[in-house]
Amino acid sequence: MNDKVIFEVICPPLNWDKEKKQEFIEKICVLLKRNNLNYINLPQIVDENRSGNRIFKFKPKEENYLFAKELLSYSLNHFQHKIDPIINIVVPRIPKEEFIEFFKMLYEMGYRNFIFVGKDNSNTEYPGLEVHQASYLIKEKYNDVKIGGIVIFHRENEIKRIINKINHGMDFFVSQIIYDTQDFENFINMPMDIKTTIYISVAPISSQKEIDFLKWLGVKFNYHPVNNPQKYFENQIKQVINKIIEENFNCILKGRNLYFGINVEHITYNNIELSEEIIKLASLRVENLKILSQKLLLKRGE
Repeated sequence: MNDKVIFEVICPPLNWDKEKKQEFIEKICVLLKRNNLNYINLPQIVDENRSGNRIFKFKPKEENYLFAKELLSYSLNHFQHKIDPIINIVVPRIPKEEFIEFFKMLYEMGYRNFIFVGKDNSNTEYPGLEVHQASYLIKEKYNDVKIGGIVIFHRENEIKRIINKINHGMDFFVSQIIYDTQDFENFINMPMDIKTTIYISVAPISSQKEIDFLKWLGVKFNYHPVNNPQKYFENQIKQVINKIIEENFNCILKGRNLYFGINVEHITYNNIELSEEIIKLASLRVENLKILSQKLLLKRGE
């Protein structure tokens, strides 16, 4: 099972007709099968409470746990390919007792992989739990689930946040989208002794509108307008992936229990093909690292 590269998919809008949604399901399942991917990361899309004007108008999406069921069924029936969905939950928006019942329903549907997402605005009061509280609560009752959290490399005290989340039962992390490796390098060079997997998020960009949308979401850019943003960001993503592989090899050399996977997002529904090109590159780099690390371990006699 390929768990080093995962694909993050935005669920279809509720206003899509049946035919359009079916075409989207088929496209996603073909991509997963063709690239031997098993894990699909499904965010919960909510109307976020952020400052500034939203670039893309919010359109209600199908619930991720329902869309996951459709993907699972189609992939098994048509390709005999097993998909493992990662169901995202925006925890603070759900009151505690409601959250417990909601999670029970998801568990009974067969889901075992989750990401608990926190506040989109730290200055706003929400009725629900903090993500570390929710993780501890769930892990006490369900010992066969995997729970992930979110990492933002440039956020202050991020190492402390990660350690606190690990101590409350979180198993892995997914980063905010990055296009520059500086904050990632600063993070990896900090003194820490943690055992976990962090999936670094990358995503293709094909227009200025997408750049503006990601800025609104809080993605950090070191970017000056160019004639061909798509090509520019393709090169940036290649550099990020190469850095991820380099740091993984360094972790192996140093005997650190830290691994960096790759989470590929598509941002808009028009970018699926561009995302697949990134997935192919990421998968190739991961496979090369696997071969190189095996040779290193053989040389060491491990």
